[in-house]
Amino acid sequence: MRRVLLIFIDGLGLGENDPDTNPLVRFDPPFFRALFGKPLTKDIGLVLGDEVCLVPTDASLGVPGLPQSATGQTAIFTGVNAPRRMGCHILGFPGPALAEIIAAHGLPGELAAAGFSVTSANMYTADYMELVARRKRRHSVTTLSILGAGADLRSLSDMAAGEAVYQDITNEMLPKFGVEGVPTVSSVEAGFRLAALAGRHDFTMFEYFQTDRQGHKHDWTEAAKIVATLDGFLAAVHRAAKDILVVITSDHGNFEDFTTKTHTLNSIPTILFGPDCRQVAVGIGNLTDIKPGIISYLKEGEVNG
Repeated sequence: MRRVLLIFIDGLGLGENDPDTNPLVRFDPPFFRALFGKPLTKDIGLVLGDEVCLVPTDASLGVPGLPQSATGQTAIFTGVNAPRRMGCHILGFPGPALAEIIAAHGLPGELAAAGFSVTSANMYTADYMELVARRKRRHSVTTLSILGAGADLRSLSDMAAGEAVYQDITNEMLPKFGVEGVPTVSSVEAGFRLAALAGRHDFTMFEYFQTDRQGHKHDWTEAAKIVATLDGFLAAVHRAAKDILVVITSDHGNFEDFTTKTHTLNSIPTILFGPDCRQVAVGIGNLTDIKPGIISYLKEGEVNG
């Protein structure tokens, strides 16, 4: 039986091999160096290995301007060229038109309709839906995608049972949102939790967006923490998810270039490891190719299984 874990890391591009501008070079996380023999930059190029692949992936999608979150994420999770459909790149959260595309073509919903078990590992606070109803929060593309599949959002009780991961990975930010008494976890433990959860579902997704936030702020101290957190987290997933195809991708560049506080035109790294990773990697050229690659991989597993 095939399983897929999709880890979406907001605002992560392939930048220059320059420690003065790129946190991924200055702090050189061991996980990426172990996979590719060097820091995660555009110097790596295309990697199509038996155990790990990296595809520099186009996020511009043939539309002028800087790639943005709402349309880029919609392209990933629906396979639709959302910037072209909308006539431009759209930042932030999806509006009604993008929400319609997500409802009609969302990856989790399509998989659920085909009989696959799907889930999001992200934990949501108890007041999240109330805040959305009061227009204090807005659904992201990932949230709309998983809700469109009829899946429940994971809660604090799931977190207590080790069955969820908060968006910051370690739970350190929860008190900022009025949630007290939740123990912090190491990034390594969070990675093991995510891998275990992915081992019980056909398709699991997780979103991390602190990279994009810090890419706009340029705080090198915080950037070092983010790099260290991702390093421990992804290394643990890699170690634990032995029979799971892991797909790591992003929507646009940002964190890799501290010379600008805007997004970038850099390609984004789609990293794949696990069973038959090359099979999916060879079909990826831009963000719209990720969804059909995952669906084909899972459906082929059903036929061959």
